[in-house]
Amino acid sequence: MTQLIPLQQAILGVVRGYPGQFTRSGLAKMLVGAKSWQDTSFPEYGRYSHHRRKDVGYQVEIMLQQGQLQLDGRGCLIPIAPDNDDRSGG
Repeated sequence: MTQLIPLQQAILGVVRGYPGQFTRSGLAKMLVGAKSWQDTSFPEYGRYSHHRRKDVGYQVEIMLQQGQLQLDGRGCLIPIAPDNDDRSGG
């Protein structure tokens, strides 16, 4: 398994906690505390204010390409279902 940097760990935590609630840009806005992000009630809001939205978006894109995240039918981020489903047919 790929070692995640702290920002990637935070991204994954938010997506697992709020599946299907964030687009790529929406998640970046929320994590950096963008003024254009209206809902500041998320505890993660502004936690990565020392990063640029572009940097957060880049990490999200990497995680999508590495198969750590996926997009639902509406273009929102959702976690990948775990592969450790050990049901065998015998």
